[in-house]
Amino acid sequence: MVERRNVNKKKRPKINPKGKLPVHVVTLSVCITLLGLLGLLSLSYYIEVIRNDYKRLVDNDYRNLEYINRINCDIYKYQTMVFRYMTSIDDDETSSNLEAEADILKSEIENTDKLLGENIIGTDYEDKYNDIHSKLNGYFDNVSYIYELNDSEDIKTASYDMEMQLSEYIDNVVASVEEFSVMLNVDIQTAQTGLALRMTDYECSEWILIIILIIMGVIGYFRCIRITYDIINKDPLTKINDIGKLGKEMTKWLKKDKLKGYACICSNIKGLSLINRRYGANVGDKVLAKFATVMSQVVWKDERIARVGGDNFVYIVHGERVDAILKLLEKITVSVDVDDDVKVFDLENRCGIYMIGEDDNFGDILDAAYLSVHHAKKSSLPDNIWFDKELMLLTFERKSILSKYKRGIVEREFVVYYQPKVDMRKDTLCGSEALVRWQQEDSLVPPIKFIPLLEDDGSITELDFYVLDNVCRDIREWLDQGIKPVRVSSNFSKVHLRNSDFAEHVLEVINKYKIPHEYIEVELTESSGYENFNALISFVSVMNENNIYVSIDDFGTGYSSLSLLRELNVDVVKLDKSFIDEIGKGDVVNENLVKNVIHMIKDLDREIICEGVETKKQAQFLKENNCYKIQGYLYDKPLPHDEFEQRLKAPEYM
Repeated sequence: MVERRNVNKKKRPKINPKGKLPVHVVTLSVCITLLGLLGLLSLSYYIEVIRNDYKRLVDNDYRNLEYINRINCDIYKYQTMVFRYMTSIDDDETSSNLEAEADILKSEIENTDKLLGENIIGTDYEDKYNDIHSKLNGYFDNVSYIYELNDSEDIKTASYDMEMQLSEYIDNVVASVEEFSVMLNVDIQTAQTGLALRMTDYECSEWILIIILIIMGVIGYFRCIRITYDIINKDPLTKINDIGKLGKEMTKWLKKDKLKGYACICSNIKGLSLINRRYGANVGDKVLAKFATVMSQVVWKDERIARVGGDNFVYIVHGERVDAILKLLEKITVSVDVDDDVKVFDLENRCGIYMIGEDDNFGDILDAAYLSVHHAKKSSLPDNIWFDKELMLLTFERKSILSKYKRGIVEREFVVYYQPKVDMRKDTLCGSEALVRWQQEDSLVPPIKFIPLLEDDGSITELDFYVLDNVCRDIREWLDQGIKPVRVSSNFSKVHLRNSDFAEHVLEVINKYKIPHEYIEVELTESSGYENFNALISFVSVMNENNIYVSIDDFGTGYSSLSLLRELNVDVVKLDKSFIDEIGKGDVVNENLVKNVIHMIKDLDREIICEGVETKKQAQFLKENNCYKIQGYLYDKPLPHDEFEQRLKAPEYM
């Protein structure tokens, strides 16, 4: 597939990606707030519990004080009734009534005493209560004795006892009651004072907690801001600025005219995909992180470094320091842990350099440096490319092509050509490859002019499916006309492997036109697997399950061809044109290499086809080595729809 050689480029990320507040940052903020509220609620609850405990204690003391005061008051009344009773002995009716009233009052005093006892038994007041209770009972026993003496008409003795003993009893009772009353009042006052002091302490604690929570909240808030800032502006893997943050900062610098004399360097690490393939993506990530750490220590305080994405980095440095930075980037040695061992990697870089001008904006600066490193990736060019007028013209051309692309898709300016594949055993058409051409007015734009740009921009995915849709529509048309089609291979960029729905989309287009699956072949370049090998394996597996052919194009141009054949269940292997260019020119080593590659592929039970066959010597050599299917100008160039349709009707080459 000549049209797509050396066009595997990465899409540059947008300069100003939007960041949202991360979930874990929001969660942290909510947790701090909830913990603060929980602490305040817990303290408030505890204060309320203590306040209620004190209230119950004081209420109980007040109730006891009420009982004591009631007993004290009722004792005086009872004593008065007893004295009146003794002075009205001659009046039976009066004395009888007084005795009855005194008994009722006695019952009330005893009931109050019982209630007081229920409150006090088991407390520190129990001994004092027992003393009062005992004296009350002694007093009531003496009153009963006086009643008995009176009933026996021993008036003299009754009067004496009442004067001498009863008065003493009542004085003792009253003294004990009053002493208890004073004790309760003192305890109530002490409890209230203690409660006030404790409440003051807890209120101070509450305010201290509130202040602590406010401080924690402020610290948490600023910490969340910092975390959010880092997540939005820092690359999570390398911990350096991402391109969005760099773009914002450089825009401010440009407005303040602070970038005069600065240069922009865009670097790309060579061979990182091979490290990922050999040691795994985790090791590749460690290598990137170590590389970023080394370079971030190299840049000065008034210089900047950022990760663009993948293995691409951008540096804004003083112009006089460019040579030193480029010299350093020629080889940076990093060491990482790999399976309990330390591996050392020498990282080489390709670089694009642009000297920043007065009227530049950051987008133009980045485009210029990125375009330079883009060109540096071509094997025929040096690793370091300075942006110049020639690249500027290419930039304008690039922007022009990309601006016209959308219109071209809508107006169907892109047309599909079919390059025949021939089985040399019978000189018969055995398949074809769908190639896209861009028809602009009266001229065709060569694929090399727009394919690399579209792949770099990411728009190639739309064009690839555009081609597949056209192929399926053409096959459907030929089937409906009774023309027997051949298997058509349709090319897909490795960019598709970033899309998890890639396989489903391919099947959707094929099934839309109800095309028998044996007429479709999906063609991928060998380099497709370097960056996302697991996605490639998954895609090929889905195609296998649906009986759709898969071919690997440009076989032999990469560094892992043998592992691809071992790990991928592809149906067809296309031998790259570079293998046979020297056939027939006396290069024995190359011819032996081609022979062995052909035999190996056939031994692995893969179909093999050689592209770019242009001479009879090349064709004869391939025949002699059992490679019969070829594609190239020796038989046919890419044909437009109508000419290829005629070839389908007459598939033999005479």
